[in-house]
Amino acid sequence: MKDIKKPEFMKSAMTAKGHIAVLEILIALLVFLIGELVVSILQIPFLVVYLLTNKEYMSMLVSNSIDFEQVMQITMNLPDWITVLTLILEAGLIVVFILYCRIFEKRKAVSMGFRKKGFMIEYGKGIAIGAFMFLVAYALMVLTGSVEFRGEASGNFSILYCAAFFVGYLIQGMAEEVICRGYLMVSLSRRYSISYSVILSAAFFAALHGMNAGVGFLAFLNLFLFGIFMGLLMVRCENIWIVGAVHSIWNFVQGNILGIQVSGLRQQPSLFTSELAADRQWINGGAFGAEGGLAVTLVLGLSIAFLIWNMSKKEYFVTGNPIFRAYDYQQAVSASVENQKKDVYGMEQNPAVNPVRQQPRENFHENMGINPAETPWHPQEESPDEKKMTGFDQNYFKD
Repeated sequence: MKDIKKPEFMKSAMTAKGHIAVLEILIALLVFLIGELVVSILQIPFLVVYLLTNKEYMSMLVSNSIDFEQVMQITMNLPDWITVLTLILEAGLIVVFILYCRIFEKRKAVSMGFRKKGFMIEYGKGIAIGAFMFLVAYALMVLTGSVEFRGEASGNFSILYCAAFFVGYLIQGMAEEVICRGYLMVSLSRRYSISYSVILSAAFFAALHGMNAGVGFLAFLNLFLFGIFMGLLMVRCENIWIVGAVHSIWNFVQGNILGIQVSGLRQQPSLFTSELAADRQWINGGAFGAEGGLAVTLVLGLSIAFLIWNMSKKEYFVTGNPIFRAYDYQQAVSASVENQKKDVYGMEQNPAVNPVRQQPRENFHENMGINPAETPWHPQEESPDEKKMTGFDQNYFKD
């Protein structure tokens, strides 16, 4: 069976012992919830400011007649500046996962793909790849009549908001890649094959979006395929910068350039407006956004196929077990220990190194592995004169 060759940055994660897949996923989920708690705490001051400046909420507060349904409605329709801050504050997730790796698993950031050399070039490549992929998917939607492109801006769009959302998505996209690829995929690879780790981390990524509005079978499938593509791309390019950039620019172009909902989230201010055809949601994704339609499925499928072809051409595939790792540091250590055990008993050694220990077990004696009959003390043939001279024979020690 073929598996993907393990890159050097993933090998550096072997400082900590790998766990079974269920435990790795539970740890990732626990650290994610802690990170979300940190982000929520950081959001509180901004939410308080928003509520205190909201006329409806303040009128309820002054009249001491709080309507919880109305309060929920107010908090669901947050202004765009709160949305931007929420995206930016997801930097807390990145910090939490890096700290967990550093403190508890003794892993450096490089084991998560944060390579210093050429990171700006890799990030630029990711921007180009992500923008190209989504524009191809958008072109397919336009050609099939499932989307109508309109030139005017939507919402309270401004250059300032455009720049703010761009920064926000740079952080948000990287945060999700740190969780699913930089942490979980790499952690799984300590015990399992790269292929298996890519698949499991992609399923985890899709599950994180399972509660989003408008999610369906195609949306879940596309999220899974997106995770597969990102995992393979990270292994191929051996850094996390490129996948973080692809993820970020994909969301930004979709939401703030072309005006399509991002994974079921609320419509955001955008440079252009796109009208989705209600009778062709299976192509354009409907309420979930383009990621819920067949146009994105086709683009992701072709992208994965091209990436696998490229990796095969570059000899990234090696012979190995389809689930467990083909090359494992821990297996190498275990094999070394087993070889040392065999050496103690004189088995399966290199004759060029120690020809004595190449003898079969039945001829291996306590006398350093040499047959006593061939030692100077036990000659095979003795002359009668030697026997008389020594006075010893085979019955001497019989008693």
